[in-house]
Amino acid sequence: MNSIFLQNVFTIAKNTFKETVRNKILYGILAFALVYMLFTLFLGSISLGEDLHVIRSLGLAGIYVFSVIITVFLGSSLLYREIERKTLYFVLSKPVSHAHLILGKFFGLLASVAVSMAGMAVIYLSLVAFEGGGFDSLALLSILYQLFEMALLIALTIFFSTFSMPLISTLYAVLVIYIGHSLDLLMNAVAKSGVFVQVLVKGIYYLLPNLAKFDIRNLVTYDTHIALSQVFFVIAYAVVYIVVLLSMAIFLFEQREL
Repeated sequence: MNSIFLQNVFTIAKNTFKETVRNKILYGILAFALVYMLFTLFLGSISLGEDLHVIRSLGLAGIYVFSVIITVFLGSSLLYREIERKTLYFVLSKPVSHAHLILGKFFGLLASVAVSMAGMAVIYLSLVAFEGGGFDSLALLSILYQLFEMALLIALTIFFSTFSMPLISTLYAVLVIYIGHSLDLLMNAVAKSGVFVQVLVKGIYYLLPNLAKFDIRNLVTYDTHIALSQVFFVIAYAVVYIVVLLSMAIFLFEQREL
């Protein structure tokens, strides 16, 4: 990987990051996230002695939900805006390939999401410490899992945006998120079904990302030990899916007539 490749990717990533952090809607979402986080204090105060548990559970869930909203909202229109505003022609007229553009967009948006999640994490940790829970180090692991899931979702939305409109890309992403968190339940539900149904569901199970692997919020809330080998497995699982999705996105983007 030569220096020109890295420089082009970094430049596009930096511009994408600047563009996304200037988006006023992003700050609107973060404002709602702040209000929600503060509201968990009230919910904890009326939970009959379970205030810390409620804040940890709802706080981590809130970080996840608002991160998904930011990721899907920004990611689904990332390439479409470039095509709509005709800026893509100018970018590709330079010594910039489709791969540079896709990877730059991915890392730029990932940086924006990571910064947003870091801000929410600081608020969450402050609330837990305020309620006497000390430094919730396990929550950082849960947030790390969520960050890798967001990276996977960014790659997914970029992949969808290479062949569909933003609204359709958003619907596809939401559908994959729903199914991805329900795959284990789906497999159990068809355990006694016919062979055709089982084969079909198994195909979906292995084709779509199993997003339930990234959900350790309940384990963190109840201070359950998580093996280091499991952490490495989940990270590797996310990286493999991201590489495949971005590779497919680059291929489809190269074939697209702009």
